[in-house]
Amino acid sequence: MTMMEHTPHTPAAQPGTAEFFLEVAEQIGRRVARAAEWQGEACTWTIMSPDRDRPEARVAKPATASGTLYEGTSGIGLFLAELAAALGGDEELKRAAVGAIRFALDEGAELPSGSVGLHGGRVGIAYAAARTGVLLGEPGLVREAEELVRGIEGSEDQDRGLDVIAGAGGAIPPLLAMAQWLEDRELPVRVARRMGEHLIATADHETHGWGWGTMRGSAIRHLCGYAHGSAGCGHGLMELWHATGDSRFLYGAEQAFLYERGFFSPEAQNWPDLRHNELGEFLYQGRTSELRDKVLAGDAPPEQPLRYMSAWCHGGPGIGLTRLRAWQLTRDPLYLDEARAALSATDTSLRDPRMNYSLCHGRGGNAETPLIAARLLGEEEHMETARRVAMEGWEEFERAGAPWSCGTMGAVADPGLLLGEAGIGYFFLRLARPETPSILLVEAPAAAAQDDGGAGYRELGERTVAEFFGRTLQLFKELGVDGVVTPRDPGASPEASDVELAHDALAARVAAETDPALREQLEDAFRLDRERYELSRSVRDFTKEFLDALVRGPDDEVRWPEARIELSPRARVVHGAYDWDAWLEHGGAEEGAPEAQDTFHLLQATGARVTARRLSPFAALVLKSVEQPATLEEVVAEIEEAVSSPGSGPGRDWLEDRVVEQLRQAYRAGFLSSETGMAAAAA
Repeated sequence: MTMMEHTPHTPAAQPGTAEFFLEVAEQIGRRVARAAEWQGEACTWTIMSPDRDRPEARVAKPATASGTLYEGTSGIGLFLAELAAALGGDEELKRAAVGAIRFALDEGAELPSGSVGLHGGRVGIAYAAARTGVLLGEPGLVREAEELVRGIEGSEDQDRGLDVIAGAGGAIPPLLAMAQWLEDRELPVRVARRMGEHLIATADHETHGWGWGTMRGSAIRHLCGYAHGSAGCGHGLMELWHATGDSRFLYGAEQAFLYERGFFSPEAQNWPDLRHNELGEFLYQGRTSELRDKVLAGDAPPEQPLRYMSAWCHGGPGIGLTRLRAWQLTRDPLYLDEARAALSATDTSLRDPRMNYSLCHGRGGNAETPLIAARLLGEEEHMETARRVAMEGWEEFERAGAPWSCGTMGAVADPGLLLGEAGIGYFFLRLARPETPSILLVEAPAAAAQDDGGAGYRELGERTVAEFFGRTLQLFKELGVDGVVTPRDPGASPEASDVELAHDALAARVAAETDPALREQLEDAFRLDRERYELSRSVRDFTKEFLDALVRGPDDEVRWPEARIELSPRARVVHGAYDWDAWLEHGGAEEGAPEAQDTFHLLQATGARVTARRLSPFAALVLKSVEQPATLEEVVAEIEEAVSSPGSGPGRDWLEDRVVEQLRQAYRAGFLSSETGMAAAAA
């Protein structure tokens, strides 16, 4: 194990100048390079990794670096290659850079084809290898990078990470960047396009935009933020639109940013970190059984209040990077407003002396936002902010010969890119040579792609509206009311989602109807989709759903006579006055006006999706009776009163059996709250 030796160092150049920052980057780079551990022509490093054997201690222990970009050899190698090129081809740094990439390529070939992320998968290794090969005149590395990308082709839909760290959100921009370096220039674009299509296909469509289930178990909602949230997925889609001209990807990017806009806090000038701290601890430490016992004992983790983090990974700094780029590509002032809010949150965070200096969740990464803002907005004060942060770090660590405060557990020294000194050196190199590509916001080169004229954008908009209100629009049309919802065109500022706009347009049209009979029909035709929309908006927290699934016992173990039975808050019974489905099936308006007939549907929210199913009148009666907590005796009494005339009707035992069977079915399907079976599960 080779440790990095820290000695005091004062550059010869004037403090705060480009030459000064380059000297600091060189000092860090040489220290990192000399700590390399060689294995023939390849090299790796000792990093500080979380101690998985003692997760509750939250400490780091030495481990051999992998080949990935986040904290592995490809990330370290990329920094050393950029630095070597900036210094005119320094041989010491070049040797370590190439050795690091060789180690990463050997590991990358063994990764699953679905491991595609920029920071944790094949694409990051390929990007570092190709960039290093171009910078240092090593064409063999470029060829090997191309083969690594070729191994991904055809497996794009195996991506389960989806986000910037592990999936397509992060992989798309570097793939597009590699098109300028690889011999087969179309290969990375094809792979990126298919990844973009996979992102669109896997997005959860909420009423106010799109989110992705990257951390469903320990997140109260789909996340905001760059590393794991919608901002990173949106940035990938935005770059793909920029490179291909396919406006479907612009639409997807807008939906990702709209989702986050729904959570923005004007008071905090920031977006919340929607991870659940307590759940995350249990899952991270592998204590699932303990969590289950805790819930069964009536001590479930509470709904977490919103909290705000300011880092590249979560919060304003990373989100701000995506909005700056979105403004650069679209010139929509909405994105500029959001970028300025993010800059405000970032500036506040950069004044916190407790922060480490890592790229992922430290001052080095946060300073990237003002650094890019200075270039795009032409506002020098942002560059001064980044320089001030760098000088404060230099004074505290490099000048004093002390190990840098890193993003590891305990802030211990580390050579990695996103958590350690390679990333800190990259920050200084970016200050010295701003033309060095950002590794925190990879951008696709400008392309002369054929624009589709917005056709894909409009198609996705219509499909998204139809997903929520297609039934209503069809019924309105059959009732002689058409053209209520007008799809947006590209270029219209996305201040609200198409779904929200469609809901408001439909509600306004119903309210404006002057014919009482037609208005009553329109209201009923709209009811099911309106209730679905409102249920979707009411589900603010996925925690309860996760915990329900964790503790739900078999239905045959529920002691129904003792249980408190309650309809899940994620379920809703909807009563309609017309059988619209039958009317449509028989020709709609061609068969005359609809006839009044009671219908019942059950809506259920699972994650962000709300499904509807037809209910029999008896099933609807049973489920309506448990909208508030009730005992079996109370439910049977209510049903008996509803279905029987005095002195007639089925016997109580027969009725109770039918009610219990209906409740069993509802429990199995997840329509009843987990508390219904809590006693059985505890036993």
